[in-house]
Amino acid sequence: MELLELKHKILNSFSGEKAQLDKIIASVDNDKSVFPFNEYEYLLQHLINSNNFSFEQYLEIRQEYINKNPHLWVFEISVPRGFGEKFAETHLMGMCCKLSKPDKKKDKNYSGEYDLMLGNIKIEVKASRAVDSNSDEPLYMKALSSNTNQQFLMNFQQLKPLCCDVFIWMAVFRDKILIWVIPSKDVLVESLNNL
Repeated sequence: MELLELKHKILNSFSGEKAQLDKIIASVDNDKSVFPFNEYEYLLQHLINSNNFSFEQYLEIRQEYINKNPHLWVFEISVPRGFGEKFAETHLMGMCCKLSKPDKKKDKNYSGEYDLMLGNIKIEVKASRAVDSNSDEPLYMKALSSNTNQQFLMNFQQLKPLCCDVFIWMAVFRDKILIWVIPSKDVLVESLNNL
């Protein structure tokens, strides 16, 4: 469920007169929203206060939105390393308990050049969030679902195919996470072909 769809669902749940709804919409449109007091919070407060939109309706719509966008919270992670290290690596380790963080005990030559290990396999993790490339909004506002028709970029930086055996590339959408496992030699060959 995208934001525009969410807004339509909220407005369509209003049971009062059209004139009353129009007045509420005008008030919301004229408001200067500032996080965390955003447009939706302001709209919902007006609708509930009108007695034509119940708190139970709000909870139902809220739960449906959360269920359809289970990864939206990931777009609120503002620190790039926090996204890559804290979310992506932790998510992968949660999916496979055999993955581990490297250290000098496991690899005496380790110096931070890759992110995870699976036995003796060195893994570099690259993750990106799918966002509308034509928007200047914050990440969580321009987060895209996996079935989008909008253009977006996925930026994977600092590829070091000589430092790992495998790349795990992760694409995070608001509703889905896609993962690719690519041998580093394939990335190296492709990099050399593009020189």
